[in-house]
Amino acid sequence: MAYKGDVLMHYNLKKAFTYIFRYLMMPVLLEIIIESLSRKSLISGIGYMFSSPVLFSFNALIIMLTLSVALFFKREIFVFITVAVVWLCFGVANFVILHFRVTPFSAVDFTMINTAISVSGHYLTVLNVLMMVVAAGVVGFAMVSLYRRAPKHHKRNHKHIVVSAMAVASISLALVFMKSSSGSVQALATNYTNISEAYENYGFVYCFTNSIIDTGISEPDDYSEKSVKKIVNKLDDSSKNQSKSKNSDDKPNIIMIQLESFFDVDYMKNLKFSKDPLPVFHKLCKNYSSGLLKVPTVGAGTVNTEFEVLTGMRQRDFGVCEYPYKTVLKSTTSESVCNDLASIGYKSHCVHNNNATFYGRNTVFKNLGFDTFTSMEYMNGLKENLNGWVNDDVMVPQIIKTLDSTQGSDFTFGITVQSHGKYDVDIEGEQPIKVTGAKEGMENQYTYYVNQIAQVDNMIGNLINRLRKRNEKTILVLYGDHLPSLDISADELKNSDLYQTQYVIWDNFGLKKSDKDMAAYQLYSYVLGKAGIHEGLITRYHQQMDWNSNSYLSDLKTLEYDWFYGEKYAYNGQNEFVQSNLQMGTYPVTLEDVRKNKKGYIVKGKGFTDYTKIYFNGKSLEGYKIDAAHYQITDEIDYDADEGYMSLQYAKENGIVDEDIPNAFIAKVEDKDNVCLSAGKPLLWNFTTLYLD
Repeated sequence: MAYKGDVLMHYNLKKAFTYIFRYLMMPVLLEIIIESLSRKSLISGIGYMFSSPVLFSFNALIIMLTLSVALFFKREIFVFITVAVVWLCFGVANFVILHFRVTPFSAVDFTMINTAISVSGHYLTVLNVLMMVVAAGVVGFAMVSLYRRAPKHHKRNHKHIVVSAMAVASISLALVFMKSSSGSVQALATNYTNISEAYENYGFVYCFTNSIIDTGISEPDDYSEKSVKKIVNKLDDSSKNQSKSKNSDDKPNIIMIQLESFFDVDYMKNLKFSKDPLPVFHKLCKNYSSGLLKVPTVGAGTVNTEFEVLTGMRQRDFGVCEYPYKTVLKSTTSESVCNDLASIGYKSHCVHNNNATFYGRNTVFKNLGFDTFTSMEYMNGLKENLNGWVNDDVMVPQIIKTLDSTQGSDFTFGITVQSHGKYDVDIEGEQPIKVTGAKEGMENQYTYYVNQIAQVDNMIGNLINRLRKRNEKTILVLYGDHLPSLDISADELKNSDLYQTQYVIWDNFGLKKSDKDMAAYQLYSYVLGKAGIHEGLITRYHQQMDWNSNSYLSDLKTLEYDWFYGEKYAYNGQNEFVQSNLQMGTYPVTLEDVRKNKKGYIVKGKGFTDYTKIYFNGKSLEGYKIDAAHYQITDEIDYDADEGYMSLQYAKENGIVDEDIPNAFIAKVEDKDNVCLSAGKPLLWNFTTLYLD
């Protein structure tokens, strides 16, 4: 009996040791590996455990809590290893992502998968993709094998379930206790201005988990109709002395261009150039209003700067790493510069030399009040740089086209893409501008980047020359969306701030030069103020409130919450902004005639590009664009005599969609993934030359 007792004790000790290693030591080991990957150094990962023991323990406890879920499953080993592998995959994903951008991996990246796939060709080689596929296949095969072979508990007794629940509860209580009692853990909520530094200081696991939980704008403590009206009434009182904007033709065209990864490289302390790469931009800054622009991101996250500029709202008031374009703005309208200007007769346009679906802009822009959106799919003359991004020179004629498209004043928002990363490309031949002083191993990347922004600077000069020839008052605002992903550190910059770019405001009617540093969310209201425009609640808020007052940011957050998540007290409970009827392309693609030729059929129309496709009876026809006004169909066209003729009016009155109208040609614009962006008005067979033949 004593022998059997010893064996049982030995078994229990062994089992206890196994559980201790599995649920106590494994989380620590995983945390070391994940932090080492995040810091790109095993020594730094281990060092984090000793330099920040409380935060390290907090991160390990989070991993422990997720692993402990396995205690409730019959296939405990399989679930445990699956959770561990998921954490390892997150760590590896973060390691890979940090090689291409500055901001770490967060939960919001799962909402950006389509965007990531669309740009992957600019960052990954075929070998990279192949290695990823093989790795995913190996992991998948291993997990399937594990599922089949791992031991399985045939039953879970009541005692085991109780002990498991107590273990999970204990870990949860430990996390709650540390969160409430540790100043270093609590500090994350108030020190998230620099995402990269937050991940480094507070740990990947804690920050990543926080990015899952923390979304939207938290309700202000004093949120009520009274508190909101108090803010609004300040604006009403202080606006009495301002001149009221009127719907008139003397308002200037306003153009804002968001320059991709653009900043004044003279701010780099050690870089030297064979000649000035930004002569136009430097001359503009010398003669017109300019300053530093505080942006919410570095190295990536273009649309968060874009969000701030267009709405006047702070991205930081939303969740950690959140992209409002991918969350609230997918389904909710918002006050914006477009909607505010629409109230005084402006038409709003966007021109972007990249995909329309990038960051879901073709959906979001409806909620921001744009009237037209011209993406690369609606442009001709596209040329790509060595990295596969479309050159920015195509922007100039497209921006001018938006101004010509209406009789009144226009707001045009340009989004460039040429100077987008990555910058580690094989440079062909000698570059016009030589760069010296770059960090070892970065010379090639800086040379490529500097020569790209030099071409952007030339585009700016060409645009201004075109605007000078127009007999219309115009304001042109130029700004960089964020610093490039060139592994820049703050101590390499003269302004010592990774979250600052530059802006300049050019005009052709003598606005007074006044240099001022500001945040991206303050820019549009500042520009409208210079133009004598004071429409919109958010506009007036920024124009009239003291930017340095203690309540400035908290009151702004209250207004933001009130609109997106509250009762809209500031707008008298009304949804003042409705989705715009967004037209893709400054002008729609139109069909005028179809006739036979030697190659098949020639289509005459307007607005054809390489992304145009012609449909007949719902079928896509083989063909190609000849020029903007002619399209060659090489397919046979099957006229359906049984269906005959149906008028468009009849189809409309009977709810028949365009694609179902018989014997009708339709011009569609589809992106590279065959997503239909727009469809033109049908052209009936009976109204073409084919009917007469």
